[in-house]
Amino acid sequence: MKKLIPLLIFLLLSTTSARYISLATTVTTESLVLSNETCVNIKLLNSGDEPAYDVQLSLLLPKGFKSNSLFPGRLDPGHTYTGNFSLAIDSSITPGKYPVVILTEYKDANGYQFSSVSPSSLFIKRKTISRISGIISEVSLGNKEIKKLTLRLRNLDDKEHKLRIKLFLPRELKIEPDKIEVLLTPNKEEKLEFDISSFGALIGSTYVVFASVEYEDSNLHYSSLLRGTVKIVEKQDMFNFSGWLPIAILCGLILIFIYYQFKR
Repeated sequence: MKKLIPLLIFLLLSTTSARYISLATTVTTESLVLSNETCVNIKLLNSGDEPAYDVQLSLLLPKGFKSNSLFPGRLDPGHTYTGNFSLAIDSSITPGKYPVVILTEYKDANGYQFSSVSPSSLFIKRKTISRISGIISEVSLGNKEIKKLTLRLRNLDDKEHKLRIKLFLPRELKIEPDKIEVLLTPNKEEKLEFDISSFGALIGSTYVVFASVEYEDSNLHYSSLLRGTVKIVEKQDMFNFSGWLPIAILCGLILIFIYYQFKR
């Protein structure tokens, strides 16, 4: 019995093993698009240890842009998918910088759906640099909670700008509203809040979210992409017995082990 109890504790501590899917997206585009069509090149690497199933890629684009979707299907661990989007651009588009966001959707072996968003940008006929900066606060979100996602903007210009703001999130998250317009005066800051909640997000996961901030000035288009993270956590209930049961069992085994050690 003295030898069995340490073995039981060791087994309890070492029987969990993590299997996961990790998809990394690499995007390449033309440095400056001068025509009304271009390609957005994608490399998708599964650096996890589990296959991703039913993988599909699509572009979330501003008005005046159109593209196809891509369907890699199954992507095994250590494998890379390479493809390209054919992008059509309306001739009436104002020259400047535009956001391009890649939405990746896939399933695990149990059919559970996942998604992620990845940012990129295109310069159409002219290169422009936005005078708007900002940050998105990190959020820890319980699975049944609604919290505030905070976006802080700063106008570094000496003129006011009418900003169009759009939020890009994985499908496992919901946000209200997902787009707004704000007039930001010169050299001023603005704090914006959005209601964010889980829509089947997996506990323990960290999701990346983005906000595009766009405006026009002197017949040129300006944009910037802001990045934030949302962590999905289990909301702990101190009076929930089932939540404390594994901890209680482990503590009991440790106490029994200590007792038998001193009894020798």
